[in-house]
Amino acid sequence: MSLIPATHTTETLTRRFSEPVINSVLDVFKYFVGTTVELDRIVEVHEAPRYEKSSAIEVNGPGKGIVVVNVPRELVSKAVSMLIDESLADDEHVLTDFSCELSNMIAGQAKKAVDHMGFLLGHPTVIETENIDNLYPPEAGSRCGIFKTGIGPVVVYFGFVGQLGDIIDYEHDPSEKKRVMIIDPDEMNRALFEGLLHERYNVESAATVEEAFMDAAINTPDLILLDIDGPSGNHAESVKYIKHSPFVGNAEVLVMTTNRSTTAIIQAFNHGATDYILKTDFTKQILVGKIERAFGRTPVVKEAVASSH
Repeated sequence: MSLIPATHTTETLTRRFSEPVINSVLDVFKYFVGTTVELDRIVEVHEAPRYEKSSAIEVNGPGKGIVVVNVPRELVSKAVSMLIDESLADDEHVLTDFSCELSNMIAGQAKKAVDHMGFLLGHPTVIETENIDNLYPPEAGSRCGIFKTGIGPVVVYFGFVGQLGDIIDYEHDPSEKKRVMIIDPDEMNRALFEGLLHERYNVESAATVEEAFMDAAINTPDLILLDIDGPSGNHAESVKYIKHSPFVGNAEVLVMTTNRSTTAIIQAFNHGATDYILKTDFTKQILVGKIERAFGRTPVVKEAVASSH
């Protein structure tokens, strides 16, 4: 297993954290918001422009990170008009909530690229723009990306303190395997996920929620991997059906989808989903990492240490 050489500088470590964030900003505005986007330049924090709306999200794990998103009010208003409702484009509460959602989406997308390192996201928080300097840790470096989008500029601060390592295992009692239920109408998909998970969990599978309920009467799952794609659109409503079930309502639910649309994913979260997996963009480490964190189990990270030679 490769580890970061001890000769790597703080700047290199910060870049390993910031590059996924940069790529995430591009993905979020291109695929989720649906507008053009490009990285204009990276500047020192003190050189960055300051706009009206700011939100931050902390990233914890093998070290501590932070992502701060700073955007003009006009950009948030346009995004709300495009994605939610034009009538809400001047509602300050909606604009504030959406600015938080932007930081949440950006950090969430970036997290996938380093998910094998065991990062956890905090809750997005509204901050006063003038407090960015107090919140952004100076020891995290001074990288700040300025992006041009089709609806206005975006400034994203990204900092990381600590060393990045690799997950070698998760703390758990090997004598107590958790039970995972896979619900997917595609037989090949069910076989794929069963193959990835059977060594670590007791795995059952079903083609439909109804079929899963029948099995759950005998073997209650601890977690459900639920496919929400379908020929008639997203099936996020199925999460609500599961969470209200007397058979499986206490199970954690991770939704699986090929759809990058925030609408489907946010609907699933609103109905009680714990997390989501993009079926077109995941690894076994990401899958197991999300399941373990849904169970509240802690990643064991082998961090880079100085060589004794």
